[in-house]
Amino acid sequence: MKSEPPTGDELTRLLGSMKRNVLERVAQEPAPAKRKSVRHIFGLGFGVAALLGVGAGAAFALGVITAPEEDAATVATDAPTTASTEPATTPAPSEYAVTPGQPASRYGLDCGTVVDPALVSGLFATEVAAIDPIVSESGVGIAIPRRAAILAVGGLVCEWSNGVPMNEQYGVEPDYVGVTISVVPRAAAGWSEYATQHGMPADENQCADTWCWASAAVGDAWVTVSAYGGAELATDASGWQSLVDAVIGAVGSAGPAAAPTVTERMTLPGPEDCDAIIPVDQVASITSTPGAQVMIGSGGWSEWAEARLHADAVGCGWGVDDLSRAARVDWLHEGRWAYLRMLHAEASTPIELAGLASGDVASVRCDERFGTTCAVDLAVGRDWYNVTANDEATAIALAEAVLARLGG
Repeated sequence: MKSEPPTGDELTRLLGSMKRNVLERVAQEPAPAKRKSVRHIFGLGFGVAALLGVGAGAAFALGVITAPEEDAATVATDAPTTASTEPATTPAPSEYAVTPGQPASRYGLDCGTVVDPALVSGLFATEVAAIDPIVSESGVGIAIPRRAAILAVGGLVCEWSNGVPMNEQYGVEPDYVGVTISVVPRAAAGWSEYATQHGMPADENQCADTWCWASAAVGDAWVTVSAYGGAELATDASGWQSLVDAVIGAVGSAGPAAAPTVTERMTLPGPEDCDAIIPVDQVASITSTPGAQVMIGSGGWSEWAEARLHADAVGCGWGVDDLSRAARVDWLHEGRWAYLRMLHAEASTPIELAGLASGDVASVRCDERFGTTCAVDLAVGRDWYNVTANDEATAIALAEAVLARLGG
């Protein structure tokens, strides 16, 4: 092993309303020149890792109050019929449809109670509004959004931004202005050995000219707050500290977390887990990669990595070495709700695949800004699988192999 880091007709109507993005069929990993994020500098990211893998307005609490599935189809039907490659210039709406299925916050918090939005907007000279982080992250790159795992384990993620999509996995978007708050509950068995090896959760709080970052252990929660603003970020440090203090106070008062609703995993998957998805020999054949090996994530650590581990959402990669990666499969068990939310980013195209069962759906995403790789997203039962390869045809072939194994 090599180590490295509405179902049915309603869903069909939702998928049918999506339009092919005007970008060419090319995307991501291995990226020829990936940009480093500030998280990279902090040592909290996965380095040049392979493809790994919620805000709320005042009118609703994301993850606590949810809209019926029909609303998701309505939102998609009303969306523009063409995708724009220009960044959004106005804040995203603070209200949007939320699909059922997302676990409730184990702290009983929502984005209206974890902090006063006025403390967020006070950081910037431009307007920001609540936005769904899954949609925001899905607007960049092709991976399962990292923070989906935080929500999957009953954590909380809140984002306010100027509407420009942002996904730190692919670097900091220069036009992005916004704040993200993440709250990860500690597993019943404690923080993972990977977190403790890296001295996490760490107590950190720092600002530079264009960003601020804070991390803290608050009772049984790992809390992080990040802000990016370019020239729009206020330089008054007291505003940032007031925001951080308010979040920490709210989480501290809300804890401890309720009992977990999922079986929490504490160790990384092994080769046998990856062979259950696709045997390594089959990956080598489909990708034309002699000598392919299983490659499982390690590297640095972060709050989202901790949540992903506990959610049993650490995926499998295959390749010869870090520079010759051939394929990757990530998943989010019970994550169909997140897949449906991803569709609202309008960055994917529905496709038909051999082996796709009735009620299951597939779509493909590519993003030419990050290389030549594409990903096929599968909503199989209640789970979300994300299959990537170095071209679209290979990704499709691998996705069909995954479907065959799941159906077998």
